[in-house]
Amino acid sequence: MEPKPKPADDLLGEGDYCVIERTFPAVYVSPPGGHESLRRSLRLLRGIGPKTEEKLKAQGYHDLACLVKHARWGQAACTVLAAIEGSDAELLTRCGASDLDLLCFYPATRMAFIDIETTGLCSTRPLFLVGIMGFRDDGNMVLRQFLARSYEEEAAVLAAVRDEFDRFEVVATYNGRRFDLPYIRDRMAYYGIECSSCTFHLDLLRTARRLFRGVLPDCRLVTVAEHLLGYERHGDIPSAMIPEVYHEFVSSRNPALIRPILEHNAMDLHALALILENILGRAAEQG
Repeated sequence: MEPKPKPADDLLGEGDYCVIERTFPAVYVSPPGGHESLRRSLRLLRGIGPKTEEKLKAQGYHDLACLVKHARWGQAACTVLAAIEGSDAELLTRCGASDLDLLCFYPATRMAFIDIETTGLCSTRPLFLVGIMGFRDDGNMVLRQFLARSYEEEAAVLAAVRDEFDRFEVVATYNGRRFDLPYIRDRMAYYGIECSSCTFHLDLLRTARRLFRGVLPDCRLVTVAEHLLGYERHGDIPSAMIPEVYHEFVSSRNPALIRPILEHNAMDLHALALILENILGRAAEQG
């Protein structure tokens, strides 16, 4: 659904920062397989690769439970099974579990998609916009964009974002492992704000590279979205122009300058959610 433009007096009104809220149609991110997929993966045990897994399954060891009494693999199988039952995503990640499989540990309502806009590529420069898209109880998506209308409002935005993070167990990003989340943490540290950490971070750039490297010209978000979804972005502001346009907005207080940046951030987050839905749907179809 297309949200109405934010009135200028709302963007430039009172308060320590601005929050823009928008609603988008439901996105379904139920992981295929879930716990059972993890239990069937013998390769979660150190030392078991594809060939060894194939050999063990031919001998009747179809899942980890079958290996519990195995002379060599039994103890490790017990440890991994306990991690699955205890939803220990950290241990299972070290064992090589798929990020997508580990989503089964968390309800969708505890997941947030995160994307930021900054005044530079280095975290010594301020950030000014944090978009957080999550699930409402009715299944629809709600996007909350925390906007610093001046450089002085950055600290208030970061404090509000810290409080938002406390609501979630899973953060989904696109290159957020290297950029978005370290940038947020560094800016919070600059202001002495303690940064809480979500339980699990799903960086879909890693998934996209695994699936599409060598298939697509590149794995940029816009490229993957167009390939998977036919998601074309007409009139989108180029990322390289965003810092310059924001600086002009701060000087002029002209809300028309910030709206294309808000839309760019919204399109990034909507595309991110739809890409995850598409990838999970394809995995379910394949079995």
